[in-house]
Amino acid sequence: MIVDASVAVPWFVDTPFSVSARRLRSFQGNAPALLLVETTNSLLKYVRLGQIDLDQVLVGMGALNVAITEFVPDAALLPSATKLAAGNNHKIYDCLYLALALERNEPLATADKRLAVLANSLSIQTELIEPAS
Repeated sequence: MIVDASVAVPWFVDTPFSVSARRLRSFQGNAPALLLVETTNSLLKYVRLGQIDLDQVLVGMGALNVAITEFVPDAALLPSATKLAAGNNHKIYDCLYLALALERNEPLATADKRLAVLANSLSIQTELIEPAS
């Protein structure tokens, strides 16, 4: 399963998506290397808001390295991600996840509805996590 930052962040900080996201943590996850930077950047936003401290970010970074089986170098995905981004008028960051899902023929886990719609249009099996009700 390819995991994006919208799934990884709720593993480490409580959000409306945490219950759904944490169920996916036991799966073998793969991701573009970008996931580390995106997740850390999002967690730092919670530090600035005073909701978590920096130590929690550092622990999360370490845990992410355990939870994700393989981080694929972004440079290896960039040519196909660029084609996907240009052909679908979508952000290159998201297209790295799509490129990896297509390359590996693995499902994509995301909370991003727009990304899930695009993934489905590309015949990528998608696990769209929803907020807990």
